Formats: sequence, structure tokens, C-alpha cells
Amino acid sequence: MDLLILSVAAGLLLLAAGFGLLFARLISRDRITAPPDDWESILSPTRYRTIERLLDEADQKLVASLGDRELEKQFRKVRIKIFRGYMQQLSEDFNRITKAIREMLVTSHVDRPELAGFLMKQQLIFSFVMMSAECKLILYEYGWTGADVTGLTKSLNSMRAQLQSLAAIAEPSAA
Repeated sequence: MDLLILSVAAGLLLLAAGFGLLFARLISRDRITAPPDDWESILSPTRYRTIERLLDEADQKLVASLGDRELEKQFRKVRIKIFRGYMQQLSEDFNRITKAIREMLVTSHVDRPELAGFLMKQQLIFSFVMMSAECKLILYEYGWTGADVTGLTKSLNSMRAQLQSLAAIAEPSAA
């Protein structure tokens, strides 16, 4: 009985230490991440044009017309890897823009509950769109060719426009 209590206590201590490390990492990540110097490229509407045609059927049909199944599989794997890299970058940019809008909300002299609601709605939409894109990638890997991923950039574009309008309001001389 004493051995059981000691093992449970040791397990709980290890679990508590693990959660402590996880929370410390989550907290410190926001502090370490500096705002990017390349806001111009993040706010550029052409930044993610490539992602919209990366899973295009025309390229897939061209590779399929060669008749080499192994080449077709390799082509899909490379495209998926590139696409996931873009998704990672898109997610990081979305989080940077979200963080900048939150900072503007906190430092603003005017209460903007509608903007806070918009921010939450866009974060929810973005999460669902990212999950949907991942499901489409899995299907694409197995031969499905109807992967329309234009929704990925819509949420980012609306957040980008909101940030630009907030920045113009905050600094009218820069507009």
C-alpha cells in the first residue's frame, strides 16, 4: 500500500513538473518573439498567391500524363510538404497580426468590443479553415484533386485589412 501511494505521489509530482515546464514555455514564447521587421511583406496581399495554385489540378494532370505512378506520388509528397510550409508561415503571420491587434486594443483609449468580437470570430474561422485544409491535404495525398484552399487566405486578408485600418486610425500622419 505504501509503495502504491509513493508511486502515485511521484507520478503527480512529475505531472506537475511537466505542466510547469509547458506553461513556462508557453509564457516565454510570447516574450521572446519580437515583432517582425518585415511588416510590409506580411501585409502584402500577394504574399500567399502561390498557395492558392499549389494543389492545382493542371499540374497534377501533367505529371499523371507521364504514366509514372512513383513520380506522381513523389510529386504529391513534395507539393504537400511545400503546402504545409506555407500553412506554417500563414499561421505565424496570422498570429503576429492577431497579437498586434490585441496590443492596439489594450493600449487604445477607446473601448472596442466589436473589434474584440471580430478578432475572436476570425481566430475561430482561421482554426476551422486550417483544419479543413489539413483534411484536404490528407485526401490530396491519396489522389483526390478537388482541393480548393482559397479560404486559407481570406481570414488572413480580413485581419490584415483590419490591422491596416487600425494603424491608420492610430497614426493618421502615416496614412
